[in-house]
Amino acid sequence: MIVARLFYEFFKIGLFTYGGGLAMLPLLRERATSFGWFTEEQFTDMIAISQSTPGPIAINMATFVGYDRGGILGAVISSIGVILPGFIIILIISKFLQHFNENPIVKAIFIGLRATVVGLILTAIVNIALISIVNLKLFTKTQIVSDLFDIKSIILFAVTMFAVIKYKKHPIYYIVFAGIVGIIIW
Repeated sequence: MIVARLFYEFFKIGLFTYGGGLAMLPLLRERATSFGWFTEEQFTDMIAISQSTPGPIAINMATFVGYDRGGILGAVISSIGVILPGFIIILIISKFLQHFNENPIVKAIFIGLRATVVGLILTAIVNIALISIVNLKLFTKTQIVSDLFDIKSIILFAVTMFAVIKYKKHPIYYIVFAGIVGIIIW
């Protein structure tokens, strides 16, 4: 039964999100936390791992959750579930888009979809930042303002952003750097 649930949920995530893995994060977070597949902190860790491993983030996350909940079969079924809607939609669109690609309504739809994707990605960024940098649980317990923010995470973010802007190296260098610092500091 869990395999069918995994397929169904990841199929919905793939069907109702347009724009790739980052656009899927808000819906994936809501589904996975409502089913108790993982906590907010585990979700943030999954994003970090999925971003640093080869392949699209949505498939990596679907594979991880599927394997965690249903073994190898769960991983395969979850991965198929998340990519199948996009595959079907692209087949349908490619069949008809050649005939309608200059239509003003079609152009307007794609402009609207781009704006929606930007909004979904910004939502994911804000949610990740709130989980990674802000510590509301500790603050509500202590009521100390300095406990509201994870200073080590903010410093690591600032140093990494500075390095990205100044040195413009391949992203893997920054991922490895942040991973090593994370292991040492936390």
